[in-house]
Amino acid sequence: RRNALRSSLSKTFLFKATEHGKITLYRGSVEGGYEKIFDQNIHITGLDLLENKSQAVITYSTLTIPSRVALLDLETEEITDLYDPNEKFFQEHQVSKPERFWFKSVHDWDIQGWYVPPVEAAEKHPVILYIHGGPQVSYGETFFHEMQALAGAGYGVILLNPRGGSGYGQEFVASILNNYGDEDYQDLLNGTDYVLEKYPSIDPDRVYVAGGSYGGFMTNWMVTHTNRFKAAVTQRSISNWVSFYGTSDVGPSFVEFQLGRDLTDVEGLWKMSPLAHAENAQTPLLVLHGEEDYRCPQEQGEQMYRAMKKQRVETRLVTFPQSSHGLSREGLPNLRMERLEEIVDWF
Repeated sequence: RRNALRSSLSKTFLFKATEHGKITLYRGSVEGGYEKIFDQNIHITGLDLLENKSQAVITYSTLTIPSRVALLDLETEEITDLYDPNEKFFQEHQVSKPERFWFKSVHDWDIQGWYVPPVEAAEKHPVILYIHGGPQVSYGETFFHEMQALAGAGYGVILLNPRGGSGYGQEFVASILNNYGDEDYQDLLNGTDYVLEKYPSIDPDRVYVAGGSYGGFMTNWMVTHTNRFKAAVTQRSISNWVSFYGTSDVGPSFVEFQLGRDLTDVEGLWKMSPLAHAENAQTPLLVLHGEEDYRCPQEQGEQMYRAMKKQRVETRLVTFPQSSHGLSREGLPNLRMERLEEIVDWF
């Protein structure tokens, strides 16, 4: 019976991969090799293969669809929707339709991005460069509630995948190791310039910047290295790699792998810290932090706040009780709403 069971087991399996902001689907073989069987501009969030092996029930999202249940034909890539839990909501509400683009950056590398225009089109509208965390993650072909909320409030939102993120190959993802805030920083500025040129309806005098985690580090880096942004919001951020090494739940392993340094090179870690360049800051800064964030501890946000006060830069610190590093995605609903309100109010 065991031999019969073994012989009946399939020698192939399915796996997902992130490629250029999409979740592509592959069929692999236990004997080696693989083939791509699904490649569309959607984000597959769940998959259950049916007994016939040629179909799967999936949950998925897109740039304008939060979630649907569907039947996926693995032979034709055809998707048949089965259930839309948000059907009634979208009969009464509008969402913005993001537009994808590519641009050239440092070393002539191709960098991908998306622009989320305001829900209600307006001439000379403000825009927010929103920097993702990680950095080994990426924006992509999925529904971003926060960006849609900002678009509904009248803002355009720039989403970029600078070098260092996933989905574009190993050279791309490893390119910023030991060198945060250099070519990734230039990618973000170059992408902002590209969007401002491509969308003349954006008001160049009302360009803002925001980000969380690595994006919070980069926001802190932005305000201490350029004055081009009208205001900024840094969230669950990193401001001081020296104290981060000793207080973060991943401090030693993260810093040593990502920055190639430990506490034997305090000077090197300090130079890579936004706090070391705080004397250059002039951009009004809102600091948001969860009080139970062990990944980027609260002291990181507090240090940035103190540095801005020292420079007499307009600043505000808001901390959230019972809130971890994942506040924006899995925090208490009332605090998630309050966080969004703080961002819009600040800008």
